[in-house]
Amino acid sequence: MWANARLAICAVLGLFAAACGPAKPAESPGGASPTVAVAEAEPSGDPIGPDVTSPGDQFELSIGGKVYSVADGKPFEVQLGGERFEATIRSKQVLQYQANGISFRYPKEMTLEEERSTGVSNITVEAADSTFLMLQVYSVDVDPKALSQSLVDGIEKEMRSRGGQFHPDSGTTVTRRLRGENVEGTRLEFTLAKESMRTEIFVLRKNKLTISVLIQRSDDDAIMAERRFKVITDSLR
Repeated sequence: MWANARLAICAVLGLFAAACGPAKPAESPGGASPTVAVAEAEPSGDPIGPDVTSPGDQFELSIGGKVYSVADGKPFEVQLGGERFEATIRSKQVLQYQANGISFRYPKEMTLEEERSTGVSNITVEAADSTFLMLQVYSVDVDPKALSQSLVDGIEKEMRSRGGQFHPDSGTTVTRRLRGENVEGTRLEFTLAKESMRTEIFVLRKNKLTISVLIQRSDDDAIMAERRFKVITDSLR
């Protein structure tokens, strides 16, 4: 299943991170947490009045000493200075990561994890299905071409060791929009545990940083995964 492919990817990329030093808990520059940004959300449902608790209420909003019990995306009324206003609290649908010299947006339903070693930071973003993306940010001197080939060779070797069968057209060039420009990478296509998988590897430079971007999903999840990937890759800076 796709989880086996994910473990194989992490095993290969972990070798490159380990080569740069022992891992330590992630920290953002200056001790600040990665920032989050609000994107569009669709309001829905019936209004909830002040001081009314109903199933689904998630927040308490205190204004002028009065407490309003409200739910995500549902309009409610508040009274200020004798006037009544309609308000809505909406949860963030798209979050933003900004640290380690890069930034990007990612869908709310995906989970982001970060691990830092000396000279390299790993940022993984994944969903409950096979949608998986990992960025490695190298602050040490790394040759992009050599790194790209090492990643391709390492992933292919690891997948084969787990029983993966590579398709005849695997290893061809693929292009994605990264950092505002078209970047060429390598596409690997294989079957693992009877599931058809696709992995893409890109390596690019940003000032003194070298950034590897690895994208992986199964064919079964292709439509949803590609929508998620586009949010991340189009916003990567």
